[in-house]
Amino acid sequence: MPRRFRVALVTGATRGIGFNVGKEMVKRMPLTTTHMTSRHNVGGYQAILGMQLGAAARDRAKFVRMDVRDLEAVNELKEKIVKKFGGLDILVNNAGIYHVPNKSLSVFPKQVQEILGINYWGTKNVIGSFFPHFKPHSRIVNMTSNLGHIMSVKNMEDELKEALRLRFNSCNNEFELDGLLLKFQRDAIQGTWRKEGWPSCGYTVSKMAINAYTRILQRQFDEDDREDLVVNAVYPCTKHSKIDQSDMKILDDEEGARFVFYMASVKPNSHGVFPRGAVIWNNSRVVDNREGYTYNNKHQVKLPLEIPQV
Repeated sequence: MPRRFRVALVTGATRGIGFNVGKEMVKRMPLTTTHMTSRHNVGGYQAILGMQLGAAARDRAKFVRMDVRDLEAVNELKEKIVKKFGGLDILVNNAGIYHVPNKSLSVFPKQVQEILGINYWGTKNVIGSFFPHFKPHSRIVNMTSNLGHIMSVKNMEDELKEALRLRFNSCNNEFELDGLLLKFQRDAIQGTWRKEGWPSCGYTVSKMAINAYTRILQRQFDEDDREDLVVNAVYPCTKHSKIDQSDMKILDDEEGARFVFYMASVKPNSHGVFPRGAVIWNNSRVVDNREGYTYNNKHQVKLPLEIPQV
């Protein structure tokens, strides 16, 4: 069988977990060209990667300045990749931002706008642009967080938490989910977000949205003619300097990156039943509020499902 050349894209990839995920791909997939993006200056990173992995690695890594909020820039990179490689095999949506919540009416709406602009709408920009160009057996990873779980929401009564969970679970398509996020943004601007049952953390809402979007996107993939397209939301359990992780077992960036790499590169059907449209975190546990989820619309899997570490 001829060896298959692939192309990967990692957003938010010049530091932390994003850089290490891209580095893992460059190191472990010699037949893959890995594009690593950042909204900031990317000068010098290719040389750094070359010093860490050897000169040959520089040819397999392409650092690109791209803000996921800028749809024109996203489409420009998409056109270059499609023209040269014919499509995309691996996408890791790591670009994101966190702000320590500030409940001031003059600050919170701005936080919400920036957080959702990158974490949710920016992720959708990238996936929407590349959607027609995902190759069969493509793997997409949307990075999520422990704050995306309803149990992380603080200073909210249990019935309000349950109502919030049901809000996201009841979204059956992108239109409904987008509408829910636009309502949150409006409520933040009007200063009524707490009255309307939202938490005072824009980042939490953004990651709940990513988890719901991942579920919806997998449903679209399952109805697509292309074979074996898989997306999962993954929390690598790595250290975040601004987020409370006191109840978590924290991994270093290198170990977390190995797991993300595994989720983004697992071979087609190589492990039989493999999570699809799931939220996976906390030492590789599948986190889901349902009793089971459907793989390929055929196999019912009971949770939790343990995923082997790389």
